[in-house]
Amino acid sequence: MTRPGPAVPFHDAPSGNTSKYADVIARAKANQVPDRPGDMKNTPSFEDTQRSWESKKPQKTQLSPKTTAGLSAIVQNNPTAETAPAPEEEPDVRNVEDTNASEDSLDESERIRRSVEARISEKIDIGQYLVNGEVSQIVPIIPSKLEITFRSVTDLEEAFVDAQLSKNKDISARSFVRMSNEWALAFHIVAVNGNRWPPTVVDGKVNEVALEKRLAHVRKLSSPVFQLITQNLVWFLERVTKGLTMEVLGNG
Repeated sequence: MTRPGPAVPFHDAPSGNTSKYADVIARAKANQVPDRPGDMKNTPSFEDTQRSWESKKPQKTQLSPKTTAGLSAIVQNNPTAETAPAPEEEPDVRNVEDTNASEDSLDESERIRRSVEARISEKIDIGQYLVNGEVSQIVPIIPSKLEITFRSVTDLEEAFVDAQLSKNKDISARSFVRMSNEWALAFHIVAVNGNRWPPTVVDGKVNEVALEKRLAHVRKLSSPVFQLITQNLVWFLERVTKGLTMEVLGNG
């Protein structure tokens, strides 16, 4: 087994006070930054570098008295800047009754009906209907121009109309409807603008001669006027039915 020799250093030992590395050290010093960094306060130590910078608490800031006074003045001059105005509440349409609907929300037929019925001066007399078997009402459809007096009809007259309509089985639906309306006006109209038409029943029988004259008057009407009078006849009959129902219920 060989013995170990003397230790060999990794670099040559300096001889005396002179180092052969002096020139290398001098060159290294020449490349150093002349000034050291400034104040190192708040610089994290190496053992703290694993922590996130965001985890550190921010330094407490404080506004200057001048800045604080300026901000207070802005808030006082603009009070609405602090909070946004509350939105206006939507109206609850469920609380609005249908009876208070504006005229614009009604269709043309309903506006005409309201206007006509507002001009009617006499109410349906159910007492007259029960005693005489007939009730009438003056309806000013067009003020000072078209005033119709309507009447209710008897069962005798209804049966007569049914018999006449049954004779025309081969006509179109349009012709049947118009014929029905012609017969209805011929029987239900009492007078036009104060001019009375001949009676429909004489001595308990339907006066067919009078009916021919009545039908002639009806057929002379223009189509718009014919439809307008027919519609008002329907409303008249509805008022009669409503008045009779209210009497029966005791709400008259």
